[in-house]
Amino acid sequence: MNELLAENFAHLRQLSRSIDARLNSDTATDRVIRNELAGMFAVTVVATYEGIIKTTLMDYASRVHPKYLKYVEKDFQKSNARISCNDLKEHSIRFGLSSWKHPTAPKNATTYHKIIAKRRPVIERRFRKDMMGSYTSLFQWRNAYAHERSTTVTLLDVYEAHRVAQYVVASFARAFEEG
Repeated sequence: MNELLAENFAHLRQLSRSIDARLNSDTATDRVIRNELAGMFAVTVVATYEGIIKTTLMDYASRVHPKYLKYVEKDFQKSNARISCNDLKEHSIRFGLSSWKHPTAPKNATTYHKIIAKRRPVIERRFRKDMMGSYTSLFQWRNAYAHERSTTVTLLDVYEAHRVAQYVVASFARAFEEG
């Protein structure tokens, strides 16, 4: 799973650098193109996250039983790749990850909740941004661009949100490795 994360996150880093390097002038045309590309990049980031999460769930289901994998594949197609913060929490509960008993843990907390609770203060102190808020912002920007073709963010905004939000996805994948 670590290879999947590293490969996908490296691709997003390289894509961001390539776009930024090619559009570094400040003409009106370049600003319009950069704005469009910021929206497209948000779509790409979220699609990448969807792929990682789907692969994580499929891999986990295949380790449980082949019939469970078939069930999860069908269910995931119907669910339209739901991967919001709440969806990730629900997946961890529904897939039966180990429960996490802690005084500050929410009801029905799992390994995923434990990993998030452990990583979140470190990540937020390092980047000075809300981890779950960054994750949610990417979905808002993706939806704004995909449904309305409007973008109020820059490529840098999207990339900076991804730098923080990627830890949500990495935490999810790790939780399913640990069980």
